Amino acid sequence: MRSGDAAPTRRAGAGPVGRARRLARHRGGASAVEFALLAAPFLALLGVVAETGLVALEQQTLDIALDRGVRQLRTGVFQDGADGSDPGQRFRKIVCSGPSVLFPCTDLRLDVSRAASFSSSQPAEPFDRTKKTWTAGFGMRFDCPQGGDTVTVRAAVPVVRLFQMLDFTGRIMSDKSQMLIATEIFQAEEYEPKPC
Repeated sequence: MRSGDAAPTRRAGAGPVGRARRLARHRGGASAVEFALLAAPFLALLGVVAETGLVALEQQTLDIALDRGVRQLRTGVFQDGADGSDPGQRFRKIVCSGPSVLFPCTDLRLDVSRAASFSSSQPAEPFDRTKKTWTAGFGMRFDCPQGGDTVTVRAAVPVVRLFQMLDFTGRIMSDKSQMLIATEIFQAEEYEPKPC
């Protein structure tokens, strides 16, 4: 080395400690890491909100569809349209015929029963809580309403659920779908006895 040349100096921070300090000060990927940490819970919450809205909408359309069918039973219009076919299947077609049916009609089951009074009416239970499936025989009963009868109509249908852990109804079936139920109890108008 000549006398005029400066001695080689080490750059400050060139060693492993210096590199670690520079890396700690570097903030270029912080946004990507923060997004990755927050994206999964946010997307899960978004999915839960969307599914809850869909299930509520399916329940509402089931209620409206059942009300549309019950109106025909209550007034005797259903009995006027008797054509010798199975009344349970005819009633099911009426319930499923609306423009905004969001539940799967192929899985819909209906139970129609008559009683002497409102206090003696007993809606059939469609969900077997021990087996997590349909109650045996639900959807097979159709008692043709007559004028002045107290009538109970219960509809049930399973719908797809992705987030079963948020169920508060206790009606999650063994195939992971949730059973929606709608019930109407009414007194039929006074009309002449007619076959269904």
